[in-house]
Amino acid sequence: MKSLIKNKTLKSSISVILILFFSIFFQDVQSAEILSDKEILDIKNEAFALYSTDNKEEALELINRIPQNRRDEDVFVVLGNIYDDMGKRGTAIENYNKAAVISSKAYKAYYNIGCILLKKKSYALAKKNFNLSIKSNREFPYSYYNLASCYIAEENYSKAKKYLIKAIALKADEKDFYINLAYCYKMLGDEKAAAKIVDSLNALKTST
Repeated sequence: MKSLIKNKTLKSSISVILILFFSIFFQDVQSAEILSDKEILDIKNEAFALYSTDNKEEALELINRIPQNRRDEDVFVVLGNIYDDMGKRGTAIENYNKAAVISSKAYKAYYNIGCILLKKKSYALAKKNFNLSIKSNREFPYSYYNLASCYIAEENYSKAKKYLIKAIALKADEKDFYINLAYCYKMLGDEKAAAKIVDSLNALKTST
């Protein structure tokens, strides 16, 4: 009799779990059907506007209204940014990876993962992600700049110099690019080149 009671209890528990699972599943499906494409876009735009004005919690609350299967690359990138700002780096990387799965051109996702790994001094993995970012978008200067930062941290100044020159070619008004390039030339023993870069930086400061 005891065995029979246990089996009935087990079946009852399984039934409750299945009911809960299907109720959650169908609830999510219903919410996906209720929200039109326009409503999704409106929620997304409002959430992005909130995030840009540093209202992270409100932005997160809005984005959570969008069903998982209706979230695009940009939504996952912003989610990653929000969680990174909150110090939840693991969750941030998880969302950046989702953006990368959706689109092979998710250069912002790879770039942001690289930045997190650079802060953690995981230079090999950071470089891998910055390279993926560059592969996705060769016109984004900050991927080159941060890739160079990895090489500077590893004291590989010749490699760092190469990527800083590329960054400057794409964005000639970014002062940090020149400062790091001058530092690389100095560490490579080329004082004249370093001085020339400093002159270029001073000219840039004067023009701005």
